[in-house]
Amino acid sequence: MRKQLIEILAVLKDILRLLKRRSNVKTDAMSGMLELDIGQLMTRMAVIDRLGISERTYNRWVKSGVLRPIEFGNRHLYREEDLQDAIRRSINKGLL
Repeated sequence: MRKQLIEILAVLKDILRLLKRRSNVKTDAMSGMLELDIGQLMTRMAVIDRLGISERTYNRWVKSGVLRPIEFGNRHLYREEDLQDAIRRSINKGLL
């Protein structure tokens, strides 16, 4: 899975490079999205363990939008910053 993600990121970087050459399109935002460090992503189970919640609660939070995963097929991955943001939003809403 990790190897596939790295290959996808390489292809996206190539596409970004070609776009920069062929047009005056602003690509700064796209470039930032491609700086994803695969080693820093957490799996669904890592998030469940970290938050100390059940799988049922996890599924309910994803469905309601409390947690917003990066989806690769049926896999859910999370960046640390996204998880911290979800925790802050939940505290502000009084969920935690």
